[in-house]
Amino acid sequence: MSDNWNTYFTFLDEKPASFLLDMEPWADGANEGLVHLFRLSVTLNEPNADGLTCEKEAAVLYEIEDSILDSLDHHYLYVGRITAHGKRDFFYYTDSADGRELESLAETLVKTYKYSLTRIEEQEPRSFYHEVLYPDTTDRHRMANRQLVDKLIELGDNLERSRPVNHWIYFSSEESCGLFKEKVQKAGFHIEDQVAQEDKYSLRISRNDFVQLDFINEVTDFLIGAAEEFHGDYDGWETKVIKGPEGLASKLKGLFKPKK
Repeated sequence: MSDNWNTYFTFLDEKPASFLLDMEPWADGANEGLVHLFRLSVTLNEPNADGLTCEKEAAVLYEIEDSILDSLDHHYLYVGRITAHGKRDFFYYTDSADGRELESLAETLVKTYKYSLTRIEEQEPRSFYHEVLYPDTTDRHRMANRQLVDKLIELGDNLERSRPVNHWIYFSSEESCGLFKEKVQKAGFHIEDQVAQEDKYSLRISRNDFVQLDFINEVTDFLIGAAEEFHGDYDGWETKVIKGPEGLASKLKGLFKPKK
């Protein structure tokens, strides 16, 4: 299990779904022999209207999750969970074909819930992790958006003002790059820089936008879709920190220090 865990929200069968995932469970190469995947599916006692957990029940499930994790040895690898449709599903890889230890823990620790433990047959090793659990391109960028927005807030930005936001996109052909430029220019983006090197074409575009999470998600969703339409790769965004009047005053004071 790595230290690189993250969360994302998406929709499963048109219903909200919450994912918690180890983003690099095999990074150190220590878990290669854990090839059997088990799902511990727990039915929520008090799901909210969206089929997700309420705050009170979430706390109980966190304790169960931690207790199971603390009790499992190196023969098990916990990779994440999905909460949706009134259930919370936990996923574990193991070298045990019957998952007996996990079953025994569930009997002891999940007594106040209806639950089931099933083995998932994968067509290819780790295919369920990569095809079902791991976020797609749009969700990965939404996760990065959240981290960037959190960083702006941490640096004192209240996000109330729009500002220039730069985006990077890469293409393997000049034609694809040109078609993408036409589309995004119609959406109000400006071409700031373009570099052609052998068979690679990089593009930097900008637009004045707000960077509240919901808004910037819409922007990157659009750009990811446009890039994929023309066989390109969207590579993220950056912007400057804009602080409120207090932060601006501090800067001005620094520029106009009284002479000694």
